[in-house]
Amino acid sequence: MKFCDKVKKERRAKGLTQQQFADMLGVSLRTITNYEKGDSYPKQREMYGKMAEILGVDINYLLTENEEFYINAGEKYGTGGAAQAKALIQEVTGLFAGGELDPDSVSERLRACLIRRATERLNARVEHYVPLIGRRPGRVTVRDQRTKWGSCSTLGNVNFNWKLIMAPPEALDYVVIHELCHLYEFNHSDRFWQRVGRYQRDYAHWRDFLRSGWNHPFG
Repeated sequence: MKFCDKVKKERRAKGLTQQQFADMLGVSLRTITNYEKGDSYPKQREMYGKMAEILGVDINYLLTENEEFYINAGEKYGTGGAAQAKALIQEVTGLFAGGELDPDSVSERLRACLIRRATERLNARVEHYVPLIGRRPGRVTVRDQRTKWGSCSTLGNVNFNWKLIMAPPEALDYVVIHELCHLYEFNHSDRFWQRVGRYQRDYAHWRDFLRSGWNHPFG
């Protein structure tokens, strides 16, 4: 049973109207309506606890595997992260005709979806910047790199870390620009950084962001 169905079922079992439930939680009627329609989810774990207390159920009953994923994404990346998490869950669920995901396979399936999205996104951004920067790489590869966000070989091939799909778009663009600029300057000289700066003025901010040990769900 989905979160929205659980909330509706338990609220009705308690004899509460949506407005009464909203008042007890300290949220708007529209928020409860959206919860019960499945259009949104609580963004904080504390809200699940409060709902469980009012409805007289265990928090784990409300906090299923999927909702846990939404919360973690929302806490780390805001509403945009939560929305992407929801889209991923829906995509993964669609791989199974009319069935719920086996909890043991959720992480694996999400990872596969993220890698596919990363490959599409990174190839698209490479194509965007190639005519601007003026050099085309020999081959673009998206892989699971443990210590690097990107790399460029002496043969002109570029590699990207699939986990960039979970970073802000500007950070992903920074890595794409960085590696394409290596097709001109195979070093990190002042001339190289000047070239990077032509295509992203605030590149230093995103370089430092990625160097700072940015945390992501698949660390």
